[in-house]
Amino acid sequence: MNHKLKSRKQPSLLTRTILIALLAAGLFTILRPARNHIRLEYQTKHTLLTLQEALQKFHVEDEAYPKKSPMSGTELIQFLMEERHLKSPPLNPATLKPYSLDDNEPDRIIYTTDELAETYSLKALKPDSDDTFFIVDSTEHHSLE
Repeated sequence: MNHKLKSRKQPSLLTRTILIALLAAGLFTILRPARNHIRLEYQTKHTLLTLQEALQKFHVEDEAYPKKSPMSGTELIQFLMEERHLKSPPLNPATLKPYSLDDNEPDRIIYTTDELAETYSLKALKPDSDDTFFIVDSTEHHSLE
């Protein structure tokens, strides 16, 4: 008995291209939230460290931290720019654009100090809640490591 093996027809180049494109789109959709979270983490840390450096410069000159407390990130940036300890606004992690110094802009950073302005705390809040995302301060959290 002579049995011929039936050969299976190979998908066309167009079919293979469409399948690869669908697979790539699916992977992109799955990985996109993780990529956005990593970007948000990086930019938030960078902004906090920029503000921390400016606060340290202010402290060296004035021997105290800014006395007004609490301040939003926008208020702190305006203050540090007026005092010439910050040359330009850092990127706002929520918008990925430099802080516009407009109170209507999303602002998830809070500056606080003690009553003698001897210590400070910079908190970045999570985008969707009032929980702390990152914190740097002059007493316990000197670094974001």
